Amino acid sequence: MKSIGDDVQIPLREMAKRIQINRCIHPSCPHPQVAWSQNPLHALTSPSIKASLWGPPEQITLSMIKSDIFDRRMANPTPLTIQEIREGAYSKANEGFSDIEPTGSTRPKYGTLDPRGGRREPYAAFRAYPFPCQKPVGQIIVKCADLSGLPQPTMTQHCDTGMVSSAIGGEGTSLRLDYLLCMKRNIIAIRTDFKGLSVPLSFRLYRHKDQGHRVYMNAEGTEFKPRHERQVVYQPRNSDQPAEYYNYEAEAEWNGPIAPPENGGEGRFFWIKQCLPAEKTFPDGFEYVMMGLVSGKGTASIHEEFGHGLGTQPYAAAGAERHEKDYMYIREAQGAAVTATLTAQAAGNATLYVAVVTSNDAADILAEAKRQLLAAEEDGYEALCAENAEWYGGLYDKRENGRVFYPGEAHYEEEITNLFYSWFCKHSGGVRTDSRRFEASASYATVETDAQLWHGLPCYNEPFYTSMVVRGREDALDMWGHLVENWLPAARMNANEVYGLPGMLLVHGYLPPVKPDRYVHSNSSMELCLETGAQVLKVLWDIWDYGVDEALLRRTLYPALRDLAVFYAAYIERQEDGLFHIVPAVEAECWGVQPNFEYNKDTISAICMFRWTFRRAAELADYLGMDQDLKPGWLEAADNLPPYPMFETEEGPIFAGVSGIRPRWQKGCHPWYVGIYPTTLADEIHLDSSRQMKDIMLRTARLVPASSNKPVFVLLGECKDTFPSTNGHTKPIESYKQLCLAINDDPERVINSRSGRIHLFSAVPDWAELSFSRFQARGGFLVSASKNADGVGLVTIEARRTLPCYVMNPWPGHPVHIVENTSGRLIDHTIDRSNNECVVFDAEAGKAYQLSMSLR
Repeated sequence: MKSIGDDVQIPLREMAKRIQINRCIHPSCPHPQVAWSQNPLHALTSPSIKASLWGPPEQITLSMIKSDIFDRRMANPTPLTIQEIREGAYSKANEGFSDIEPTGSTRPKYGTLDPRGGRREPYAAFRAYPFPCQKPVGQIIVKCADLSGLPQPTMTQHCDTGMVSSAIGGEGTSLRLDYLLCMKRNIIAIRTDFKGLSVPLSFRLYRHKDQGHRVYMNAEGTEFKPRHERQVVYQPRNSDQPAEYYNYEAEAEWNGPIAPPENGGEGRFFWIKQCLPAEKTFPDGFEYVMMGLVSGKGTASIHEEFGHGLGTQPYAAAGAERHEKDYMYIREAQGAAVTATLTAQAAGNATLYVAVVTSNDAADILAEAKRQLLAAEEDGYEALCAENAEWYGGLYDKRENGRVFYPGEAHYEEEITNLFYSWFCKHSGGVRTDSRRFEASASYATVETDAQLWHGLPCYNEPFYTSMVVRGREDALDMWGHLVENWLPAARMNANEVYGLPGMLLVHGYLPPVKPDRYVHSNSSMELCLETGAQVLKVLWDIWDYGVDEALLRRTLYPALRDLAVFYAAYIERQEDGLFHIVPAVEAECWGVQPNFEYNKDTISAICMFRWTFRRAAELADYLGMDQDLKPGWLEAADNLPPYPMFETEEGPIFAGVSGIRPRWQKGCHPWYVGIYPTTLADEIHLDSSRQMKDIMLRTARLVPASSNKPVFVLLGECKDTFPSTNGHTKPIESYKQLCLAINDDPERVINSRSGRIHLFSAVPDWAELSFSRFQARGGFLVSASKNADGVGLVTIEARRTLPCYVMNPWPGHPVHIVENTSGRLIDHTIDRSNNECVVFDAEAGKAYQLSMSLR
């Protein structure tokens, strides 16, 4: 059996030079995929800018959003206290008022029961207004009238530099465009090469007058309706209660329209400038400028305009119809444009450099933009391209750790396109955000809308990122550390102000990029999904546990985890059965607050993540030698939480979200089912769990049709030869190309250490021949291994902490030989047979160990 590295493998940075991503430029829709699509192939991204290339051949348009460009206005409602929630739930006025339909299905309900009867939402302003909200930067339009009527072009993105190229026209009249979003500076460079033109080429910067004041969100926060319709903020179904309208007029002094954009020019520079309203974070208002400079033969004349029809008009594509209302308002709006037109040339080349500078970057944004443009022009397009190549090369070099090797080259395209977008996580919206710098974005934030879905802010109840850390990609997850560090003081205030308890509580919601002087409340009932704080800290825990980030542990993770455990310990209540109960607790995206807290008690998600928090806090207290007085209480609470709620089916019991109610079964339900969290988040039901518990979890994942259930089959080793599915129809893995896709989706197919024991190739077909390099396992181990149809070959384990290493015998029934690589010393080990064969040996930080099947 060959060991890793015996085969000649092309370095990833070299492999990337062979791979290109091709797609058609949509003629009229800047965001053609569905709103919540996580597919990044539709977007061009840099660390702070997400862009889309669209428009007809004669008017190819780049539309952008930037992670710090926000309308940050927001209401400041008096927080709803837990006491008020309790009074509402037990008020006689609310008897018989329920969200439950006869089928047991439900839609999310965001109101909280009012002691006066019915529901109210004290944080209604968050949905009544389309702000705080990420705003579009504007458009960069390349205008070439001679190309009108030609077929819609395609674009090719080069994975070694990120450059996007498009060729339009033919031998007589043609235009080549090369777009570069710089990865180390907020510069967009557009290189053109043209011939056969009868009308001079021109470059236009454009921003429409913001229309956000004309729309607002509905109760779900996902649709936009005209403000004049005054749709109800919340209207309970089957209720005789009158509709309650939001009183916009009472807040008219701060909820008005945004000032129109400004255009300008000076010498070779031309720009669009926008000022967003003043608020607590930027008391003088937040400004940004999109400034251009044309470089090349000849000169460009600059023309400023304000009016209708100056930009490229957006229309919703099939599948993205929910944006059409907003697009309609944008098409009706006036806007500011500034155009640089080349001197009359039939053929030639020119490069447009555009800088996007905000109040976050400099006090004098015009001066800073000019400085950046002149620096970019002096360096030149090729130097910027080389700079990007260096950036992407560094990314690919990092990804050599966590790499999988397959025979042949059939997998190259899948592997590189996966790595090309591996520098950000889906919650960051295709960019890298830092809440400390007042940045935010989300995957559903679109580049050409004034009222974003869910305000263009990510929610924090679905962070499943263990598999990314296993593959060594924790660099893409730094937004979570920034989030916790930035909002921890406010989360401590939240625990005291709302609950009257010590510690901290980071809750489900949408934290905007604002000054974190107090917690931002956006949804009263979903703030009772109390496990959200633990879900966020699980990301940081994995970065520490797998990646051994000691600085993150001491600076951010333990202070936050300790305070969350303190809050949870104060929140739970020991009842007559001797168990600690969690009341109220709301199942995420499912129930609102019910009368008498029916269906608001001991959710499975709260139980598993409270226990996870108590045990991890106790573990770190020991590691750091701190808070030994708190540790016994945490462990007692962890050991005495209620059992998981169950629901009986014809096939046997499954895990339920809450006791006594059938899990959500209907097609089209929210894809995240909390009943699987003991496996996917809390790591409590895993490969080393009892057969009974694994069977219940597998049955749960199969019978509750939520798309997020698929990882359960991988984590429990039940889909070695198939792509998992929640509808009973599985697709076989029959080629290395398919296997590459499967492992990219679920890296824990090749190494799974959720139980604390390292399992190798637990969900990989027996026929496959492959190897992997330096995947991360719990305890901070770096693991490399190989296999073929005959079984596992050599295994290398590098220790970054001094502690026992537990690895399931890769050669069951055969003795194991362990050698310390540097000295060649044979390492003693034991076999734990409590659950199959687990090899246990003492690992020392900084040393590597080679495991092989003993020949004796």
